[in-house]
Amino acid sequence: MSDAVPYPDREARERSINAILDAGIPQPRLGFWQFLSGVFRFEWLPIVGFQAVALLLAGLFLYGASQDLKYLPVFIPLFILAAVPVVFHGQYFGMSELEAVTRSSGAQVILAKLILSGAANLVCMTMLLCLEVYLTGSIRDLGRMILYCLVPYLVCMTILLYLIRSRMKNGMTLAIVASLGSCLFWRLSSRVVPGLYELSAVGVWIAAFTVFSVFFAREICFIVKANKEGKMYGTVV
Repeated sequence: MSDAVPYPDREARERSINAILDAGIPQPRLGFWQFLSGVFRFEWLPIVGFQAVALLLAGLFLYGASQDLKYLPVFIPLFILAAVPVVFHGQYFGMSELEAVTRSSGAQVILAKLILSGAANLVCMTMLLCLEVYLTGSIRDLGRMILYCLVPYLVCMTILLYLIRSRMKNGMTLAIVASLGSCLFWRLSSRVVPGLYELSAVGVWIAAFTVFSVFFAREICFIVKANKEGKMYGTVV
């Protein structure tokens, strides 16, 4: 019996129990703004880079067509297209399951990327509007310009959010096709239905803005709700 392992005393048992309990306490989630800062640190280069390319392409074309406002909606989907690689990064590389079980929920990951990409989108569209106002030399049509930017943007964003929520395996490809298809649609509309870009058609644009704003707001509410509950936005497939 001299080789028997001595039974631990009371203090040793308490130390072991406390160590086990401490190890079993889940770590708190990161604060959202702290997490957003971390995402920006890893994703800022593709976000800024792709948005800058989209802005350059749109700016160069509009510089030669400054008086024709109907070309403005054609290039807005490019800013959504520039955000696709960042937003679908985890899904494309099969990281959705990992995002779902980490300290940061899948919805939080998507929400952070959308905020950063959306902020870059708004900056680029504002610069595009400033360029258009400078080239036309008037702010008389600024309201129409804003609608020509926001309506295509909301349409593309609603489609993008639906594809993210559905989590189809080819979601990234469909998002790219939808963005390029939207560019083509607005270009064709400017040729087939030029009256759509007349001052008399502003009511149509306002109605479209209202409808797609509702769809967009609903999707954002889904993301915020999923984030609060620590869930995925959509279903992992």
